[in-house]
Amino acid sequence: MKVVRLRTWVVPIVVLLISLAGAMNAFAQASGTITGTVVDSSGAALPGATVTVTESNTLAVRTGVSNEAGLFRMAALDPGEYTVRVELASFKPVSISAVKVSTSEIRDLGKVALQIGSIEQSVDVTAEATPVQVSDSARRKTVTGDDLQNIQMKGRDIFGLLAVLPGVQDANLNRDFSSWTSATQITINGAPSQNKDVRIDGINIVDEGGCGTAFVNLNMDAVGEVQVIANGYTAENGRNNGGLINVVTKSGTNTFKGSAWYNGRRDRFNSNDYFRKVSNQAKPLYDVNISGYGFGGPLVIPGLVDSRKNIKKTFFFVSQEYTNDKRPTVTARANLPTALERGGDFSQTP
Repeated sequence: MKVVRLRTWVVPIVVLLISLAGAMNAFAQASGTITGTVVDSSGAALPGATVTVTESNTLAVRTGVSNEAGLFRMAALDPGEYTVRVELASFKPVSISAVKVSTSEIRDLGKVALQIGSIEQSVDVTAEATPVQVSDSARRKTVTGDDLQNIQMKGRDIFGLLAVLPGVQDANLNRDFSSWTSATQITINGAPSQNKDVRIDGINIVDEGGCGTAFVNLNMDAVGEVQVIANGYTAENGRNNGGLINVVTKSGTNTFKGSAWYNGRRDRFNSNDYFRKVSNQAKPLYDVNISGYGFGGPLVIPGLVDSRKNIKKTFFFVSQEYTNDKRPTVTARANLPTALERGGDFSQTP
């Protein structure tokens, strides 16, 4: 019998790769699509054109070919910014840059016209701002990565930021920090909180039939974007009738990047409220500390894989946040049963 010994670092790597492969199927449910039609200068369809889609941050590449009607469709794309290059023999290649795709969006580039010329010549086009969504009837709005960086939230609660979107109401006016009940008081278009659906990377995490909260509350620096679909659901988004909140987590890029943060709030920074002043009461203790970090990049294992150079790429991202809350709580009182009561005698019970 031959015994195979694995090095101690092989097993964790295998587990990581299996986990990443399993996560890809779930993430595909929170992806976008780029489509278009390749035509010549007269508007006739051009089949067989090679379409290459490159993600700007990761440099991940996807390729496809236009069909007999000149149509191409690149599905299951991670949210982000892309460059689309269309090539065909005897025509000048066309490159369309700054094509932004968000969660569940079908970005239609319309007709991509190729001009007769040599392959050495090329035409560069900068994409316009995202047009009005005409591919489906869903009414959606997105909190982008730029919004997450530029809009300050006191408690770093991602659900509190959704109130800036049309149709979303937040009944929680005091979000000091993220908690397990953060999503409870979020409603969409006036529907009950229990009727909404909450997903992270395409996986449902809402408390079905309960209080309408989410089982997972990510810190803001771990979120790439958040999309809310208010109504007009497509087939894959019709699980609940009270709106859909789709959270997409960050992914590592082709370079190593990291961040760290600290949020500290103290009672000495705040003024005492009016009612405490008139009753001559001191300010209550208010000591909240939120700290965390995030780090991501390409998967690099010396001698095995280097995602910075390989055509097939694998990325990682990890983030943690810690909350320390020191504030007065409401005193709860409970009476324990006496010896007589434990024996079934309640004659002395007041």
